[in-house]
Amino acid sequence: MNIVKSIYSFLELKKSLLFLTLLLLSLIVNIQAQNNIEVYNTYGNEEQVFIQGRMLVKKEFQEVQKDDNWFLNLWRRAREIQSNEIEEATIIATIKSQFYETRGDDEGYFDFNIKSTLFLSTGYEPIDLKIKNNSTSYRTQATIINSQQKLLGIICDIDDTVMISNVPNKFKFSMNTLLKNYKQRKVVPTMAKRLQKLLSENPKEAPSTLFFLSGSPQQLFNPIESFLAYNHFPKHTIILKKVHGDHTDPLTDQLAYKSQKIEQLIRLYPNIQWVMFGDSGEKDKEVYELMKKRYPNKIRKFYIRDVDTGDIKEYPIKRQKP
Repeated sequence: MNIVKSIYSFLELKKSLLFLTLLLLSLIVNIQAQNNIEVYNTYGNEEQVFIQGRMLVKKEFQEVQKDDNWFLNLWRRAREIQSNEIEEATIIATIKSQFYETRGDDEGYFDFNIKSTLFLSTGYEPIDLKIKNNSTSYRTQATIINSQQKLLGIICDIDDTVMISNVPNKFKFSMNTLLKNYKQRKVVPTMAKRLQKLLSENPKEAPSTLFFLSGSPQQLFNPIESFLAYNHFPKHTIILKKVHGDHTDPLTDQLAYKSQKIEQLIRLYPNIQWVMFGDSGEKDKEVYELMKKRYPNKIRKFYIRDVDTGDIKEYPIKRQKP
């Protein structure tokens, strides 16, 4: 397992002493662990389901506290990153009594792209995952959104859009990511309520159409999910970057990565009108402008938060006449 590559790739600071310290900490930790299936996202429509996750030997963690010190947070992050994956194992997904198999890669990551012959009901479909020839299993729910239903959908960045990360300042970004836990991270004011208000335009029975799309690596799923829950964000799906194993996402090209993922959602849900949120720290505005040009009748508007002032500016889209 290439721990050094894992650390270097997700923060792109290849010569940082901080990361070397993190690596050393991770290697000396010796704690009881057990086989585990970690699910990053499960979503789809009535005919197609995507599942991403990882098979690994996972350590038990004590609940973080708001007054935890920086060293404890660093140590905990090292434990999260230094995971022993279950290599190249077969994993089985069961949906409505039908079985689907895929094989994880040498880092334990797995991807399902299931095209079901069954009509999946709108809502939250139970899915059972099990590692073949292993007692490890996990039950999750797929967010199934009817592709024919006209709804409002949200695509929202995470760093500096809902969570203060200071991405343009690599030193501050590293400190926020490594030395603070999710209870200590600052939330962007009003964003949770803003997203909830938009989702309220959909029928009450509709599943959540909120997708958090971030360039952060999948290794950071747990602290991100915990942050969103702790700060009362609406029910959602998280899509993070795969930076290891087979079929990785574009590592440094944010424009290519986010455009690819947004277009996948547009194809999957052709009747959704999208509202997008991002920030001025990276490529969000360029990505959303590109999507506006390609899909003017699919994008309702987008918002960009200025990382310096905190102001959020709206960019409405002029729809083309059919």
